[in-house]
Amino acid sequence: MPTSDIQTRLYLDVDGAINADEPPFSEVKSTRVQIEYGGGMMSRMPLTWAPEVVAELDALRDEFNVELVWLSTWNEMHASMTRLAPALGGLFGGRAIMDVDAVSVDRGRGWWKAQSIIADQDMTPAPFIWVDDEAVMAHGGMVDDATVGTPSLKLTTVYEHGIERLHLAQMRSFLAAQTQRQVALR
Repeated sequence: MPTSDIQTRLYLDVDGAINADEPPFSEVKSTRVQIEYGGGMMSRMPLTWAPEVVAELDALRDEFNVELVWLSTWNEMHASMTRLAPALGGLFGGRAIMDVDAVSVDRGRGWWKAQSIIADQDMTPAPFIWVDDEAVMAHGGMVDDATVGTPSLKLTTVYEHGIERLHLAQMRSFLAAQTQRQVALR
Protein backbone atom coordinates (compact mmCIF):
# COMPACT_ATOMS: atom_id res chain seq x y z
CA MET A 1 0.00 0.00 0.00
CA PRO A 2 1.47 3.40 -0.92
CA THR A 3 2.33 5.54 2.10
CA SER A 4 -0.10 8.24 0.96
CA ASP A 5 -3.01 5.78 1.28
CA ILE A 6 -2.28 4.64 4.84
CA GLN A 7 -4.98 5.44 7.37
CA THR A 8 -3.81 6.75 10.75
CA ARG A 9 -5.03 4.69 13.70
CA LEU A 10 -6.30 5.84 17.08
CA TYR A 11 -5.61 3.19 19.73
CA LEU A 12 -8.04 4.28 22.44
CA ASP A 13 -8.37 3.19 26.05
CA VAL A 14 -11.65 3.69 27.91
CA ASP A 15 -11.10 3.99 31.67
CA GLY A 16 -8.95 7.02 32.37
CA ALA A 17 -9.27 8.27 28.78
CA ILE A 18 -12.97 8.45 27.85
CA ASN A 19 -14.39 7.31 31.20
CA ALA A 20 -13.02 9.63 33.90
CA ASP A 21 -14.11 10.60 37.39
CA GLU A 22 -13.90 14.38 36.85
CA PRO A 23 -13.53 15.41 33.18
CA PRO A 24 -12.49 19.10 33.07
CA PHE A 25 -15.35 20.20 30.81
CA SER A 26 -18.49 22.21 31.50
CA GLU A 27 -20.83 19.43 30.34
CA VAL A 28 -20.30 16.01 31.90
CA LYS A 29 -22.63 13.03 31.74
CA SER A 30 -22.83 9.89 33.86
CA THR A 31 -24.63 6.58 33.56
CA ARG A 32 -24.14 2.90 34.20
CA VAL A 33 -23.54 0.49 31.34
CA GLN A 34 -24.83 -3.05 31.75
CA ILE A 35 -22.58 -5.77 30.36
CA GLU A 36 -23.96 -9.29 30.14
CA TYR A 37 -21.50 -12.18 30.28
CA GLY A 38 -24.01 -14.99 29.73
CA GLY A 39 -25.29 -17.58 32.15
CA GLY A 40 -27.08 -14.85 34.10
CA MET A 41 -23.80 -13.07 34.90
CA MET A 42 -23.65 -9.33 34.34
CA SER A 43 -22.12 -6.15 35.67
CA ARG A 44 -23.13 -2.50 35.65
CA MET A 45 -20.07 -0.39 34.90
CA PRO A 46 -20.05 3.30 35.90
CA LEU A 47 -19.42 5.67 33.00
CA THR A 48 -18.66 9.40 33.29
CA TRP A 49 -17.60 11.34 30.19
CA ALA A 50 -17.48 14.72 28.50
CA PRO A 51 -19.67 14.78 25.37
CA GLU A 52 -17.27 17.40 23.93
CA VAL A 53 -14.46 14.83 23.94
CA VAL A 54 -16.59 12.25 22.13
CA ALA A 55 -17.74 14.84 19.57
CA GLU A 56 -14.18 16.07 18.94
CA LEU A 57 -12.82 12.53 18.54
CA ASP A 58 -15.57 11.78 16.05
CA ALA A 59 -14.78 15.04 14.22
CA LEU A 60 -11.09 14.10 14.03
CA ARG A 61 -12.02 10.64 12.74
CA ASP A 62 -14.17 12.18 10.01
CA GLU A 63 -11.85 15.04 9.06
CA PHE A 64 -8.67 12.96 8.93
CA ASN A 65 -10.12 9.52 8.08
CA VAL A 66 -8.83 7.98 11.31
CA GLU A 67 -9.39 4.31 12.10
CA LEU A 68 -10.66 3.83 15.66
CA VAL A 69 -9.13 0.85 17.44
CA TRP A 70 -10.53 0.20 20.91
CA LEU A 71 -7.73 -1.02 23.19
CA SER A 72 -9.44 -1.64 26.51
CA THR A 73 -10.73 -4.31 28.83
CA TRP A 74 -14.13 -2.91 27.79
CA ASN A 75 -13.59 -4.98 24.64
CA GLU A 76 -14.54 -8.08 26.61
CA MET A 77 -17.95 -9.21 25.35
CA HIS A 78 -17.55 -6.50 22.64
CA ALA A 79 -18.85 -3.98 25.20
CA SER A 80 -16.86 -1.04 23.78
CA MET A 81 -18.79 -1.20 20.52
CA THR A 82 -22.13 -2.67 21.60
CA ARG A 83 -22.65 -1.00 24.99
CA LEU A 84 -20.17 1.85 25.44
CA ALA A 85 -20.53 3.69 22.11
CA PRO A 86 -24.35 3.79 22.29
CA ALA A 87 -24.15 5.15 25.85
CA LEU A 88 -21.65 7.82 24.73
CA GLY A 89 -23.72 8.72 21.67
CA GLY A 90 -20.60 8.52 19.50
CA LEU A 91 -17.39 6.70 18.70
CA PHE A 92 -19.32 4.08 16.77
CA GLY A 93 -17.59 1.50 14.64
CA GLY A 94 -13.92 0.85 14.48
CA ARG A 95 -12.54 -2.40 15.73
CA ALA A 96 -11.55 -3.81 19.08
CA ILE A 97 -8.36 -5.55 20.13
CA MET A 98 -8.22 -7.63 23.27
CA ASP A 99 -5.92 -10.57 23.72
CA VAL A 100 -7.63 -12.41 26.57
CA ASP A 101 -4.62 -14.70 27.06
CA ALA A 102 -2.23 -11.74 27.30
CA VAL A 103 -4.54 -9.92 29.72
CA SER A 104 -4.63 -12.95 32.01
CA VAL A 105 -0.80 -12.98 32.25
CA ASP A 106 -0.34 -9.22 32.05
CA ARG A 107 3.27 -8.31 32.88
CA GLY A 108 2.48 -4.94 34.35
CA ARG A 109 -0.43 -2.61 33.82
CA GLY A 110 -1.28 -2.59 30.14
CA TRP A 111 1.55 -4.79 28.90
CA TRP A 112 -0.97 -6.64 26.73
CA LYS A 113 -1.94 -3.32 25.10
CA ALA A 114 1.64 -2.64 24.01
CA GLN A 115 1.93 -6.20 22.67
CA SER A 116 -1.36 -5.75 20.80
CA ILE A 117 -0.19 -2.51 19.16
CA ILE A 118 3.12 -4.12 18.18
CA ALA A 119 1.31 -7.10 16.62
CA ASP A 120 -1.16 -4.81 14.83
CA GLN A 121 1.65 -2.62 13.51
CA ASP A 122 3.64 -5.70 12.43
CA MET A 123 0.67 -6.82 10.31
CA THR A 124 0.01 -3.43 8.74
CA PRO A 125 2.24 -0.52 9.76
CA ALA A 126 0.47 2.85 9.93
CA PRO A 127 0.90 6.15 11.74
CA PHE A 128 -0.88 6.00 15.07
CA ILE A 129 -2.03 7.77 18.18
CA TRP A 130 -2.15 5.83 21.45
CA VAL A 131 -4.17 7.28 24.34
CA ASP A 132 -4.06 5.58 27.73
CA ASP A 133 -3.79 6.63 31.36
CA GLU A 134 -1.21 3.99 32.39
CA ALA A 135 0.04 1.77 29.58
CA VAL A 136 1.63 4.51 27.46
CA MET A 137 3.89 5.59 30.29
CA ALA A 138 4.65 2.03 31.36
CA HIS A 139 5.18 0.44 27.95
CA GLY A 140 5.46 3.24 25.39
CA GLY A 141 9.21 2.67 25.05
CA MET A 142 8.63 -0.94 24.06
CA VAL A 143 6.19 0.22 21.37
CA ASP A 144 8.68 2.89 20.22
CA ASP A 145 11.41 0.26 19.86
CA ALA A 146 9.13 -2.02 17.84
CA THR A 147 7.72 0.70 15.57
CA VAL A 148 10.84 2.73 14.74
CA GLY A 149 10.19 4.88 11.69
CA THR A 150 6.41 4.86 12.11
CA PRO A 151 5.04 8.28 13.05
CA SER A 152 3.24 8.09 16.38
CA LEU A 153 1.81 10.23 19.13
CA LYS A 154 1.52 8.67 22.56
CA LEU A 155 -0.61 10.50 25.09
CA THR A 156 -0.77 9.69 28.79
CA THR A 157 -3.94 10.96 30.41
CA VAL A 158 -4.64 11.44 34.11
CA TYR A 159 -7.19 8.85 35.26
CA GLU A 160 -9.41 11.36 37.06
CA HIS A 161 -9.60 13.74 34.10
CA GLY A 162 -9.27 11.56 31.00
CA ILE A 163 -8.73 13.21 27.64
CA GLU A 164 -8.40 16.97 28.01
CA ARG A 165 -8.49 19.84 25.49
CA LEU A 166 -4.68 19.83 25.24
CA HIS A 167 -4.75 16.16 24.20
CA LEU A 168 -7.38 16.91 21.55
CA ALA A 169 -5.23 19.78 20.22
CA GLN A 170 -2.15 17.52 20.15
CA MET A 171 -4.10 14.89 18.21
CA ARG A 172 -5.34 17.48 15.71
CA SER A 173 -1.81 18.80 15.20
CA PHE A 174 -0.38 15.30 14.70
CA LEU A 175 -3.12 14.36 12.24
CA ALA A 176 -2.67 17.58 10.28
CA ALA A 177 1.07 16.89 10.04
CA GLN A 178 0.34 13.36 8.79
CA THR A 179 -1.98 14.76 6.13
CA GLN A 180 0.69 17.24 5.02
CA ARG A 181 3.28 14.44 4.96
CA GLN A 182 1.03 12.22 2.82
CA VAL A 183 0.29 15.06 0.39
CA ALA A 184 4.02 15.74 0.05
CA LEU A 185 4.64 12.06 -0.79
CA ARG A 186 2.14 12.05 -3.68
